[in-house]
Amino acid sequence: MIHKAQLNNLFTGLIDRIVDKGVAVLQYPDDTIICLKHNLKGARNVKLLLYMYELMAGLKINFYKSEVLIINDNNNWASVYAEIFNCQTGIFPIKYLGVPISPSTLHVIDQLTLVEKIVKS
Repeated sequence: MIHKAQLNNLFTGLIDRIVDKGVAVLQYPDDTIICLKHNLKGARNVKLLLYMYELMAGLKINFYKSEVLIINDNNNWASVYAEIFNCQTGIFPIKYLGVPISPSTLHVIDQLTLVEKIVKS
């Protein structure tokens, strides 16, 4: 559904100058990251797609456990997007599959748990 929505220009993922229509979804069995280029109409389209997915699959997305993270949020867009998606705002760095991720340089403290896990194995 997301790929078709992208093809129909309902929204654009990130790094669209490198990947046609941009990277929109990163998934692991129980985690999904949706990446959107700044566009409120596109965000509303994605929210509608998520609602349609719930109806079609008979599943419920837990927006309470979800977060909106904005790269370079100089104008406080995070709260606007959080309202659209009815979820919390988050802060970087985040951990995805145990790996710290941030749009800026990570500090040693951010990577400490990962290093400890590698040393223990």
